Order: sequence, then structure tokens, then C-alpha cells
Amino acid sequence: MSFYKIVQLLNKAYGRPRRFVKTDPVDELVRTILSQNTNDRNSLKAFAALKKRFRQWDGLLALDNRKIALLIKGAGLSNIKSKRIKEALAEVKRREGRISLERLRKMSVEESLEYLRTIKGVGPKTASCVLLFSFGKKVMPVDTHIFRVAGRLGLIAGSMDIEEAHKFLTNKVPKGLIYEFHLGIIEHGQKTCKAQNPRCGFCVLYEICCFKYRRSMTRYDTQSECR
Repeated sequence: MSFYKIVQLLNKAYGRPRRFVKTDPVDELVRTILSQNTNDRNSLKAFAALKKRFRQWDGLLALDNRKIALLIKGAGLSNIKSKRIKEALAEVKRREGRISLERLRKMSVEESLEYLRTIKGVGPKTASCVLLFSFGKKVMPVDTHIFRVAGRLGLIAGSMDIEEAHKFLTNKVPKGLIYEFHLGIIEHGQKTCKAQNPRCGFCVLYEICCFKYRRSMTRYDTQSECR
């Protein structure tokens, strides 16, 4: 089945993703770091707390890490994330003379990925989110939901790690579908293709899935036929 058909089925099940609106790249960087190892509700609440406190991100650089951690406590791993965010913003300011990522707009995908990945604490997902959501660059961010669902569908090889999956899916998914595919697969992973007890009986992609159940809801066959 084609990626177009997958997106069509996901849109039918969950509705078409919200209209694409570009975000501020520094905001996206901070928001994505906050999203690591937590859900959107918690990370967005923590991001809102930071935005309420800091009209300009320079103010965060002057604040002690412990106070930043208190502001983002709800996002989990607050001590790690507060340090990671502060170090990332400081590095951007060191490179640019101000806290701005606008220079990435004129860079190629490869150049901008390298720029972001060389910032401590910025992995492939965070870098890809900044490029996709802030600049509309055609890169595929792969979070745990996308990695899991793509693996179960047989879209990526079982031997592939998450960093390889970023490169593979960026090249494989049609450029015009990346945004809808990304958001659709995440929603599918959150609501249906869950890590534990996936709701296969309600899955709109079940017919193309390699993750087939045998006799009960606790046993599955990952060697079933893949289309």
C-alpha cells in the first residue's frame, strides 16, 4: 500500500491534521526539548509557563537552572531539560550573536541539520521538528510513536535504529505528505497502535500491518506477511 493510501486512511479515521502554520524556530527548539519523554499536555503546559515568564529568551539565560526546573517541573526530567534548554540557547547566542535561528532558512536541509545536531542535547527528532514546523523543510521527525508504528507496518526494517529511520523515512515518504504522515502516524500511535495492548481490532491499517495477532491479545507474530 502506498504512503498516499496510508495518509488517506489516517485522515478518514482521525480527521485531516490542522492546517500547517510555521512556528518560531527557537520556540520550536525549546518546545521539542520539553516534549522528550513526556506527553504533549505536560510539555505544552511547561512551555506556556516559560513563555509567560520570559517575553524574550535572553531572560532565561540569566536564571538559575534550579528556578528554570521549577517552572517546567510538570514536563518531567526538569533538571535535565532545564540545563539542556539553557545550554542550547546559550550556544545559539554564541554562534549568532543573538538568540535566533533565522539563518537556517537559507541553508540546505543537510546544512541546517548539521547546524542543529552540533548543539549539545539536540538529537535528530528535535532538529527535524525545528526544520519541518518552523521552516517547512521536508524532513521527517521520528518520535517513539512513529518509530513503533512504522516498524509494525513494515515501513522500516527491524534492524534499523531511530536515527537511521529519520534518514530513511525522510527519503521514502513523498515530500508533499511528510507533514500529514508525521501527525497522522503520531495520532495513530497514541490512540490505536499503542506500545502496550494495541487496539488492532480498531486499526484502519491492520490489513497492511506486519504485527499480526495469533490466538490471544497477548501473543503476536512479527513474521507475518508484509505488503
